[in-house]
Amino acid sequence: MKVSTSFLFDRATERMSNIQNRLATTQAQMAESKQILSPSDAPDQAAAIQRLKGEVQRQDSHMRTLDVAMRRYTAEETALSASNDILTRMKELGLQAANDTLSPDNRKGVAVELKALRNQLLSLGNTRDDSGNYLFSGTRVNTPAFAEDDSGQVVYQGDQTQTRIPAGEERTVQFTRAGTDVFSRVVRDSGESVGFFNALDNMIDGVEGSETDDITQGISDLNQMHSNLTLSQVQNGSDQTVVQSQLDVLDETSLRFKSTLSEIEDLDYAAAVTRMNKEMMALEAAMGSFSKISGLSLFDYIRG
Repeated sequence: MKVSTSFLFDRATERMSNIQNRLATTQAQMAESKQILSPSDAPDQAAAIQRLKGEVQRQDSHMRTLDVAMRRYTAEETALSASNDILTRMKELGLQAANDTLSPDNRKGVAVELKALRNQLLSLGNTRDDSGNYLFSGTRVNTPAFAEDDSGQVVYQGDQTQTRIPAGEERTVQFTRAGTDVFSRVVRDSGESVGFFNALDNMIDGVEGSETDDITQGISDLNQMHSNLTLSQVQNGSDQTVVQSQLDVLDETSLRFKSTLSEIEDLDYAAAVTRMNKEMMALEAAMGSFSKISGLSLFDYIRG
């Protein structure tokens, strides 16, 4: 078979071009830190990468939602705990006021502290989360949960709507909480239902006016309020436990997806550097061979 100088020249040029292309690809991979630069390079791997990225984004989105819920629960927990402490102090003052040895003037002094504690409870009922949303307004998060009307009575301005968020397979937790579920009405032995703050005001008026029956009723109301708030604390703690457990699961799942994604997508730098060095050496050798081939001619052959 005849081998012309043109054929050798073309073969050498093609070899150099292939090596240069491989070297350029390796260098581009190192610059991007990725194995696959274009989906067409490896369609199956590219599809797997997109699927894994979608899963990671979905997990991260779910975790962000649960993180917001956890911060909200923490704010609720603080408000509920402080409210229960205030109710405990109010009960102590109520028992003190119920003592027959206390004078009317002394009871008026007790009533002053009771009013201050009542106002603190009203403030806690309008606690906001770190986003500025009211915790106990239901879905009306931009409206204070409680406010005083023209007569000084406290009215609830939120709604009763409860929203829930997913926290695991077929499990949800409460996200918004109505103030009337936390600072709930009391039901007296007579069957009368009285609003939380109205019941407090009745007790304070009774202490201020030395009305023993109203003081006794107020102490009973406080016991019921304390029980209701304690139930809210228990529910809050339960929701936190569920959400934290789901966050742990999501974190592990996300880490597994990211690890798999890294194996498919990320570049092995040590292997890439070794490959690049080999390709550079091969390119130098090819260029040396090309230089010799390009200098060949018939006269060189004859002189040889």
